[in-house]
Amino acid sequence: MYDKIQELLENKNILIVEDEESLLNIMVESIQDYATNVYTAKNGIDGLNCFETNSIDLIISDIHMAKMNGLKMCSEIRKIDSYVPIIFLTAYDTDENMLEAIQLKSKSVLKKPFDKKQLLVSMILAISSFKEEFKFFDLKNGFKYNFEAKELLYDAETINLTKKEQRLLELLIKHHEHTVPFSLIENFVWKDSGATADAIRMFINKLRKKTYTELIQNIQGIGYKLTLK
Repeated sequence: MYDKIQELLENKNILIVEDEESLLNIMVESIQDYATNVYTAKNGIDGLNCFETNSIDLIISDIHMAKMNGLKMCSEIRKIDSYVPIIFLTAYDTDENMLEAIQLKSKSVLKKPFDKKQLLVSMILAISSFKEEFKFFDLKNGFKYNFEAKELLYDAETINLTKKEQRLLELLIKHHEHTVPFSLIENFVWKDSGATADAIRMFINKLRKKTYTELIQNIQGIGYKLTLK
């Protein structure tokens, strides 16, 4: 099992949102040797901010937290990313919470207390399911994006992307049903360094040249959106 989790978590970024510090530390210790990065937050507001500024491959979140609970946080995240796998944690559950967790397309709900093996098995199932469901995203005209390998393909040939180009394209894909505002592009792709409108436009044009012009539409004064026809 540990070889499997090592394979699945290689090059993955995990976000853990849990307000009980001792449990948070235990979970980090349980998975930090497997994942590339483990980000942590102690409430939904900080968890949402962390998600918006980092490329997250799996979320593990408590349901009941102060400031913003896990369900509300993940509801906001689903407006950004329809695909990222989510595992909820709870000390007690209600039919209403379970129904909302299902509606948010969570992969599982772990009942506290749980052990390391239960956590790792839930992670294996969540990531394996994601790999099967969303491995490739069809960008039309022969182009596909491989979420697992984070690669752009044209008729099975890999198109080289820089790190910023990859993050920008993946953000647009995750938001493909909506317009991605300039502020989110700046926060997600450039993080703390910031970016001008001209810099963002330059990277959009680079992606258009590596795919096709009509793929990315400029929504005047708001941001950019994928146009898949």
